[in-house]
Amino acid sequence: MVDDFEVKTVYQDRTYERHRFSFSINGKEFKGNYHKDEIQWLNPHPKQDLDSKQLEWIESEVHRLLNEHDIIEDVDGIEVKPILENYSHDVHQFKLTIDGDEYKGMVRNGNLEWFHPKPRRKLKDAQVKKVEKKVQEKMRQHLNE
Repeated sequence: MVDDFEVKTVYQDRTYERHRFSFSINGKEFKGNYHKDEIQWLNPHPKQDLDSKQLEWIESEVHRLLNEHDIIEDVDGIEVKPILENYSHDVHQFKLTIDGDEYKGMVRNGNLEWFHPKPRRKLKDAQVKKVEKKVQEKMRQHLNE
């Protein structure tokens, strides 16, 4: 059981901004950073005290708790593909899954437009903004490939 889970932003508004979390298990405290969808453990690393199955469970629990604190979204498999190629403006369609629900939309001239159903009907505005930021990042990656 994970106790006393806390998370805060460190190096805010800088390129190396990240989220620092801490928690305890059976009285032993663990700390880490969450950056670019990865857990980066600080000393002591839980693998020093736990076997691989326990470590796997802890990391999934950390992801779940970070999601509860609106640090990460449960966004699966953002797919981006161009449509209307060879036209005067680029249009890309995207598809993603959030908490098991599939959403689609398009990015035209850098503007993101959601198809029906729109995620704002199920998610908070802050969550949708974070998802939209991830879609924009995926778009930039796609265009640079």
